[in-house]
Amino acid sequence: MRFALLEGRRAEASPKIRALCPSCGAEVVSKCGKHVIWHWAHLSRTHCDPWWEQETEWHRVWKNRFPQDWQEISARDDDSGELHIADVKTPYGLVIEFQRSTIHPDEVQAREDFYKTMIWVVDGCRSDADKFNFSNMRGRPNQDSIAQFQWFGQSTLFKRWHTTKPVFIDFGPEHGFWRILRFDVKTKQGLAGCVDISGFVQLASSGATDFGAAGGPAS
Repeated sequence: MRFALLEGRRAEASPKIRALCPSCGAEVVSKCGKHVIWHWAHLSRTHCDPWWEQETEWHRVWKNRFPQDWQEISARDDDSGELHIADVKTPYGLVIEFQRSTIHPDEVQAREDFYKTMIWVVDGCRSDADKFNFSNMRGRPNQDSIAQFQWFGQSTLFKRWHTTKPVFIDFGPEHGFWRILRFDVKTKQGLAGCVDISGFVQLASSGATDFGAAGGPAS
């Protein structure tokens, strides 16, 4: 968790202090080691959002492309009381979830049902093989920046991220940022659109909720 309430204000972690979780009000303690990103952790060792995953530098870089007051926004279902914390939520209601760890398809569906208006940004560099394989198995992008690809090997990256919501996979600066347009789990053939990150951030920040083939406005 990046932000906690310290004397009533959102604050980032610094060594040897305690604060309050802005979502559940529980006490949190700063974690500021040499080999971890500085963050807050619940004293109870149980995070109030079961969908939480430990944040990495990749998460921070992506979150920092958006204003800080759009980051880590709590949402509670009025009927059930279910609580979750969106990685980024724009003032227009669009939720962006930055996902690095593997999660079960049931959880993917649950998050999409809960947030409704959302998109996924997935770290495609967690496995070096995935980013190199994708570059080697795709064709040259056409004039609309769309490329066909054939997926081989044991990785289930595209099978896992074949959802009803827009999915963008970040393969790093050398291999690109791609919107997954289509993927057939039987033939392992698909279409992907190459996306400019700055354009994506601008569009997501603008209030748009409909993303076109390569991440731009839908025609």
